[in-house]
Amino acid sequence: MNSKILPVFILLLCVMFSPTENLRSVTIPKENWSVVLYGGIFTTTDLIPIVFRQKTDYKESFIGTVGVTRPLDYRIRWFDFLWEANVTKHFGEMKHWETNAFYIVKINRIFDSPVSLSLGEGMSLASENPRLENKAKGYYLESGLQKDAIESRALLNYMMVEVSTYLPFERKTEIFLRVHHRSGIFGLYCPPDPNCGSNFISYGLRTAF
Repeated sequence: MNSKILPVFILLLCVMFSPTENLRSVTIPKENWSVVLYGGIFTTTDLIPIVFRQKTDYKESFIGTVGVTRPLDYRIRWFDFLWEANVTKHFGEMKHWETNAFYIVKINRIFDSPVSLSLGEGMSLASENPRLENKAKGYYLESGLQKDAIESRALLNYMMVEVSTYLPFERKTEIFLRVHHRSGIFGLYCPPDPNCGSNFISYGLRTAF
């Protein structure tokens, strides 16, 4: 789906059309390191319907994630750039571990509100081939006819879409809603298309230290 390349596309547009003075260095204090904690539930719904139609069909598979994030030392206009690395444990129908590392483009405090919007793009490595990312040929009530069997891989593309808000009583902690997304990118990692992957609707917090 096209949204997988959206963060890269946004970055390229900004670099191409932004004047040099809009790209500035910033000093990052140690307290801008943040710890990230969140949990989520697996959904068979694809990323686009989740984001734009808020449609979800859940399965009894869950994640718990802990990670760290840090801003990079530059920004472009209203875009801030960060990186995050996290470790995820799966519970329920899947039991494996997963680690993710990715860059983030963030529109911080939109219109001076406490609300921010983020897109992340990177890599995801699972400790085994995730069972719910595979699909045999046949007919499925939630998705219809599956003409080709899908075999996933441990290593896939990672993407996240996140809406967050700062807590009203202090400025260091955010709570967020995140789509935790693994993808084969149109069959690049695990042909054929439709590609393999998974989505988790997740809720968590991020706080600076």
